[in-house]
Amino acid sequence: MKKAKPFPWSCVNCGTKTVQPVTEEYVAQVAHDGKTYSVCVPAAVIPTCSRCARKVLTESVNGKIDAALREQLKLLTPDQIRTNIEALSLTQKEVACHLGIAQETLSRWVTGAMIQTKSNDRFLRIFFGIPIVRQRLKEPMDPNLGRSIVVTAVV
Repeated sequence: MKKAKPFPWSCVNCGTKTVQPVTEEYVAQVAHDGKTYSVCVPAAVIPTCSRCARKVLTESVNGKIDAALREQLKLLTPDQIRTNIEALSLTQKEVACHLGIAQETLSRWVTGAMIQTKSNDRFLRIFFGIPIVRQRLKEPMDPNLGRSIVVTAVV
């Protein structure tokens, strides 16, 4: 990780060297999974120009926004996904194969580079939490599964 340059920074908006870190409550509008969410980060440290008020959203701030969105939507965190994969003694490649997703997609969820959709989060939870689901997903998929609804009585 490269070291951040010392403040003050030059403002890309007004050109003055007046950008300093400011701690504030920051509310972001985040588009995710086809909807827009209002996400609050209570004590975000955001470099802000004292002359024109332009904010610089750093990698750190964006990470906090992502974490706040995951918390708000009650999605698994990257650490939780990684821990579950490790607890099952599986590789990311194996899990991706069982779920029918690209290994790169799962890797992005594990590193936090991408936030999974709610439906994929539910699928991950079912995969991690229900052994019979994991077993069935390891087997070849029956091409007729789901083509017609079969109603069985539950006793």
